[in-house]
Parts: sequence; structure tokens; C-alpha cells
Amino acid sequence: MSEEIIKVLDALADKFGIAIDWTSSNVLPYLQQLCTKYVRYEIATSIIWLIVGIICFIFAKKCFRKGKESYADTDEQNLNRGEIFYIICAVLVVIGTIISMTQIFDIVTCITFPEKLIINELQDIYSNLKAVK
Repeated sequence: MSEEIIKVLDALADKFGIAIDWTSSNVLPYLQQLCTKYVRYEIATSIIWLIVGIICFIFAKKCFRKGKESYADTDEQNLNRGEIFYIICAVLVVIGTIISMTQIFDIVTCITFPEKLIINELQDIYSNLKAVK
């Protein structure tokens, strides 16, 4: 696996026109620092997306209340508005659930098994580099 990682990093460095001296003593600490920064970045972006999911739930709650208010009135036009609010509410709940669950699992992965995140990212880069050639 380490040979594959070195190949990916060499190919990536080659794309940027950088030569990496793997015998240098400061390469490993720099790679560790880079991986730590990447995991922190993934946690930060997951938190931002989690906030977006929570905002979807907040708007869904407001749409549900509006739909309930519209159904309280017996006017035909308000009944139609109530149905629209319920549909919007359902869509927002589905979107919020998908976003929240995905990001919660990303955060758990980053905290418990950050190596998986790094390996997946390196595999993606490697497969993209192979596709370009």
C-alpha cells in the first residue's frame, strides 16, 4: 500500500512540477501535517453541511406550521396552499435527513478512523490520474 501512496504522491507532485526527495528527513512530518490538515478540513466542511441540514429542518418546521394554519381555514385556496406547504416540508425533511446523516458519518469517520479518509482520497486521485493518462 505504501508503494501505491508514493506513486500517487509522485504523480500528484509531477502534475504541479514538484520533485519530492523521499529520503529527506522532513518529508514524513510534512505528510503527517498535511494529512492532519486534510482531516480537519473535512470535519469543518462536514460541520458546515450539517448546519445546512439543520436549517432544512428549521424551514420544514415553519412550512409545517404554515400548512397547518392554511388547513385551519376552510377556504379552497388556503387548502391548496396547505398542501403545497406540506409537500415543501416533506422535501426539506428528506434533504435535511440525507445531508445530516451523511455528514454525521463523515465526522465520525474523521474522528475514529482518519486513515480511511486519506486512503479514499488518495485512491480517488490515483484513479483520476490514471484516467487522464
